Amino acid sequence: MTLTIFDTLMRFVMGMMKEKLIEEKIGVEEVEAGIRHLMMWGKKSFKDHTGEWVEVRTSGQLNLFSDEVEAIPHSVEMV
Repeated sequence: MTLTIFDTLMRFVMGMMKEKLIEEKIGVEEVEAGIRHLMMWGKKSFKDHTGEWVEVRTSGQLNLFSDEVEAIPHSVEMV
């Protein structure tokens, strides 16, 4: 069986598309994990598209016994 230039090119392109799809799936999974972490613990730090560190916090309430602000717990439900 001989591979033509077209067959070789198609395999190369399909390989690149598969790699991009895997990268996208990993990115979506990382975002979902970050959102779950944020909803459970109230704080998440990550690098944005510019490469700068960003910190996101959820709503908080003052602790009556100390000066700390505690995150208000949220239940996480997947729909």
